[in-house]
Amino acid sequence: MATTNGKLEALRKREAEIKAKIEKFEAKEKGKKRKEENRVKILVGAGMIADTVKNPETRAGVVSVLDRAITAPKDRAFLKSKGWL
Repeated sequence: MATTNGKLEALRKREAEIKAKIEKFEAKEKGKKRKEENRVKILVGAGMIADTVKNPETRAGVVSVLDRAITAPKDRAFLKSKGWL
């Protein structure tokens, strides 16, 4: 009976170690995905802003999208202060 309990204990310990590794891996992947999403946002935004300098119609389109999409009063006030709304 002692060896059965010992094996069961060892298996439970191994299970806990594996679960911890899985959680660590998932957290790392989630962080990586978040960083990639932020990079896309920055690059798309930078490209759009750069194009608005050359093309007034692009600026009008961006302003229109921002006006529809940005609803938080704090964010709207900030964009307005920067000339985007």
